[in-house]
Amino acid sequence: MNCNPFTLGHRYLIEYAAKKVDKLYVFVVEENKSFFPFKDRFELVKNGTEDLQNVVVIPSGQFIISSLTFQQYFEKGENQDVTVDASDDLEIFAKQIAPSLHINVRFAGEEPLDNVTRQYNSSMRSILPQYGIAFEEIPRKTQGEEVISASRVRKLLAEKDFEAIAELVPETTLKYLKEKYDN
Repeated sequence: MNCNPFTLGHRYLIEYAAKKVDKLYVFVVEENKSFFPFKDRFELVKNGTEDLQNVVVIPSGQFIISSLTFQQYFEKGENQDVTVDASDDLEIFAKQIAPSLHINVRFAGEEPLDNVTRQYNSSMRSILPQYGIAFEEIPRKTQGEEVISASRVRKLLAEKDFEAIAELVPETTLKYLKEKYDN
């Protein structure tokens, strides 16, 4: 997860997946190519999930959705109409990371808005089972008729609409956003 910032949508995905496994690893994208720096995004996820006993939040490192393994993820604006190749990223995960952590299922939220992430999900669906790893795509949480998305939160943040943001993020994220941006 990138969690740029951490939303109730992310929380919903984590809660859903955590109910299906004994231990859930949440890898937070470590690249500092997002609006919010990695350090802050990582803390938001940790703080927003600290009550979930079987959830372990860890940095993604250089080998899960990084410039080294999937550069196109960080160039989404230019790549919406391009076919992307996430095979290197997914094969490293399947051959190296998953076996060392005993991961046998990978979860992701469905992606109705972003074509690059939608293609990444499609690649997971086709590549991971070849390595004995199931893939489960979780329907996204909505508010009204729209999916809850971090990009929507960032748009509202630019407008300083904290009342609307409060409907989309956990209290821990709202507190962070107000401390940093409500001046």
